[in-house]
Amino acid sequence: MKRPPRWIGRLTKPVLIACVIGVFSAFGLADRIAGFSANLGEKDRMVRWSAVLSGATHDAIPVTLIDIDPSTMAALGHPQTTPREVLAGLLALAAAKHAGGIFLDMDTSRPGSPAGDAALAGFLAAYPPDAPPLALARRLGALDQAGASVDALAEQPSLLDATVRGKPNVIWAASVSRIDEDRVVRRWQLSHTSCSPGAGATLPSPQLFAAAVAGAHPRPLSDIQAFADSRTQAVCTPGTAAAAPAWPRNPDQSAAIAFLIPDGPDLAAPQFIARDGRQVPLFRRVPARALMTASGAVVSPQAVADDLLRGRFVIIGASHAESMDGHLTPIGFLPGALIVANAVATAPAVLSGQPVGPIGATLIALTLLGALVAITSRLRPLAAGLVVAVAVLGALMVLGRIFAPSTASDIVLAAFGMVAFLSTAEGIHAIGKDWRARGWRALLKPEKPPAVKPTETIT
Repeated sequence: MKRPPRWIGRLTKPVLIACVIGVFSAFGLADRIAGFSANLGEKDRMVRWSAVLSGATHDAIPVTLIDIDPSTMAALGHPQTTPREVLAGLLALAAAKHAGGIFLDMDTSRPGSPAGDAALAGFLAAYPPDAPPLALARRLGALDQAGASVDALAEQPSLLDATVRGKPNVIWAASVSRIDEDRVVRRWQLSHTSCSPGAGATLPSPQLFAAAVAGAHPRPLSDIQAFADSRTQAVCTPGTAAAAPAWPRNPDQSAAIAFLIPDGPDLAAPQFIARDGRQVPLFRRVPARALMTASGAVVSPQAVADDLLRGRFVIIGASHAESMDGHLTPIGFLPGALIVANAVATAPAVLSGQPVGPIGATLIALTLLGALVAITSRLRPLAAGLVVAVAVLGALMVLGRIFAPSTASDIVLAAFGMVAFLSTAEGIHAIGKDWRARGWRALLKPEKPPAVKPTETIT
């Protein structure tokens, strides 16, 4: 039988691929495949997926955001700032519903209306010792008001300093996020230390405060103070030996934020977490307007369902445009309060991880690289790709239970990047070896040698 021309065999594969693509396009599947491939190419989305696989929701903190949104400001008559009598009412509501902890993410460095300032100060002055732990946001600014790096920012005085001084369950916190060169927020700062004036002081972040008071295993506020004292001594007097704090286990100052909570519905985000033996929503967002009467007063605690606030970490923050508190993140533009919510929700998984330095992380990545190369060295490309994918997922899940999820992601992504680099280098080396003999044809796949026909022997 006569064999078909060689050009027919060469065209068979492209024709089949074109037919498959045509069928997918006819049924609308091509766009989905293209979108999925584009998502795989986005580093930020890969980091977000890896955060879930590496255990970012382990012992996660359920968060409720009471949002001073545009509709709330409209109901209040579009004031320039949120009336502080409203803030006092929202704080009283969260405390009455027995929240696990409360963070007031509002600036109190400038005066508001006399009545509002008096209402908020009066509430805090009478805040009972057995009420839920409360953290107030401390405004940070450069000493010369000319702008400076994050580490040079100093604490700004607040109207409430004298009111809350000496309160055992009220502390100040500094919400600071690291902004990368592309102006995207990806990492948090665990605390902020200011060494002047005087001996210095350290403010915990909201996520450190939340992990202590609203985590699965609550800790006393004295643990936060012990950490702050140790951090102040280490930063402001580096020559002295600072005692290592007993908590948190992982005191790294910078960690990647696992952005699991978007600004809107997202089916890819985790919806529920296990807490106290039952499934509860990871995040709930309530417009402050929904907790107010038509006259602008906050409703009574009896009018609010218990599961909205009880046992959850409550953030009172603003998302309206006048707050001027919004940043680009890997999942889009988010208000500052929502960035805090993402940091708080996944803080226990980060703070309870085994700390590892740059050298240790590099050695682990090199070990993982060696294992991947040894396993895939004799496999075909398709099989090698499947093995690498399974190994990466397994490494994320294992390392994420040992170290912080962000550290596990960094280690695995570094090993994966080195595998890709070695594969590229190997391909370039093979092309270089064939270039002298084949010239530009070294860029093409080597042709299979013709089959040798068996010779007949005559006996």
